[in-house]
Amino acid sequence: MRTIMYIVNTSFMVEPPVHERWYDLFVHQVIPFLREAGFGENEEHPRRIIFSRVLTNSGDPHYTYSLQVEVPDTAEYQRFMQEVMGEYQTIALSLFGEQVVHFTSLLKTIDLS
Repeated sequence: MRTIMYIVNTSFMVEPPVHERWYDLFVHQVIPFLREAGFGENEEHPRRIIFSRVLTNSGDPHYTYSLQVEVPDTAEYQRFMQEVMGEYQTIALSLFGEQVVHFTSLLKTIDLS
């Protein structure tokens, strides 16, 4: 029997004028902070962090990214939201205002075996 796992999925929509600065901040500060907070892979818990660019044919000028973080339970989801996204929101809002928006969903994995 497989363990129930959750995925915290956060989508970011980034306007072109701030894209380069936002991307640099995210890759060099947010992702390391996420790992330092205990999310992602380590020897005890092989949980993944997946950061990807969302490709669309819609012609929208903004960039869209997805951050997916595996967590074992809703308590870790709450910790992620408070510690990681709370810190991110404080920094991103002051630097980028409404040129970067995001939303987060909690997904419950389904075992198909």
